[in-house]
Amino acid sequence: MLLRARHFPASVVHGFSTREGGVSVGAYASMNLGLRWGDEPEAVRENLRRLAAAGHFAAERLVRVQQVHGDAILAAHEVDASSEADAIWRHREHPGEHVLGVLTADCVPVLLVDRQGHACAAIHSGWRGTVAEIAAKTATLMCERAGIAPEDLFAAIGPCIEVDAFEVGFEVAEQFDPAFVQRQPDRKPHVDLVAAVRAQLERVGVPSQQIERVGACTHANPQSFFSYRRAGAGQGQHLAFIGL
Repeated sequence: MLLRARHFPASVVHGFSTREGGVSVGAYASMNLGLRWGDEPEAVRENLRRLAAAGHFAAERLVRVQQVHGDAILAAHEVDASSEADAIWRHREHPGEHVLGVLTADCVPVLLVDRQGHACAAIHSGWRGTVAEIAAKTATLMCERAGIAPEDLFAAIGPCIEVDAFEVGFEVAEQFDPAFVQRQPDRKPHVDLVAAVRAQLERVGVPSQQIERVGACTHANPQSFFSYRRAGAGQGQHLAFIGL
C-alpha cells in the first residue's frame, strides 16, 4: 500500500501509494486515489482514509492542486479550490498543518525535505514538467524562501514510468538533453525521466547520495502500479504525500 524513503527525518510523514490495499474495483482496483477518470467517489474516499491511517496523517489535512503539467509552485497556505500548479511546498512557520499531495500514473512524483524537517515539497513532474525543470525550481525556491542550504535537502523520486517503456515522438525527444534520450535504429526515441529529474536536483546542489529512488517502473509492474501509458484513462492514480 505504501512505500517510503529510507533517509527522510523521522518527524516527517510521507509516502508513495501503490495500487494495493484499497476498495476500488475493476480497472481502478484497488487503491485508486484519483477521481478524474470515473471511479466511485465513496471508494476513493475510503482509499484515502486507509492511506492516511497507514501514513499517520489526518485525511482532512491533505492539500492538492489542479495539476496542469507546468512549472507553477505554490505554498500550501496559498492553495484554494481553483489553484493550478504542479508543486506545493510549506515551511513549519506557515499557517496550517498541511500534508502536501500530488497524483500520478506514470509521471514522476518527487518529495523534498530538509535535514531538520523544517520545510518540504511535493512535486508532479511529467515530461513537460521535467523539460521545464520543475523539480529543480521547487528545490531552489524552497531553499531561498526557507533559508535552507541545498546540501541539506533529501529527495525521493517515486514510482513512475522508466526509460524502457517511455517511448516518445521525435518532437518530444528534441526538448530533452540528449544525455537522457536513448535512440536506436527502427524505433522511436525513449526518454529517461528519472535520470533527468535526478540530474536537475544534483545541478542545484542536492547531493547525489541524498536522492533516493523509491519504487519501480509503473508501466512494467501492473500488479503494483497504475500506468496511464499501459492502460490509458479510466484507471487509477497514485498519491505521493509529505507533511511536517
